[in-house]
Amino acid sequence: MNKLLLVFLALVSTNATAQKIDQQDLYQTWVIDKYSDDEAYYAPPKKELQDYISLKPDGTFVAVSEGRNSSGSWIFNANGKYVELIDHKGEKEKFYIHWLSNMSMVGTYDTDEYRIWEVHYVSAN
Repeated sequence: MNKLLLVFLALVSTNATAQKIDQQDLYQTWVIDKYSDDEAYYAPPKKELQDYISLKPDGTFVAVSEGRNSSGSWIFNANGKYVELIDHKGEKEKFYIHWLSNMSMVGTYDTDEYRIWEVHYVSAN
């Protein structure tokens, strides 16, 4: 029985990491919901309660981060499962997607400040 359970868990974890992400599934507005680390979930700080990112089909985005508006272009790398955001100043930021459904998106930003935190977004659509 224990061997069967172990095989089942291995198959589930393999399928979870093998999620195929279609770029069209990203075309919506994502509102920050919470953060997590290996131990717990955390509510966003007060200054981030209204944060969101809207990924548009034309390759542009608009966002609010810590109360500051930004916009620019974005590309999706299907092999690496990340979104690269390029703002109007030319600054780039990568967001690695770990999980995506029509209602939620979970990932990590490739910055020193946020690399250890998973960011959980929910769909505003």
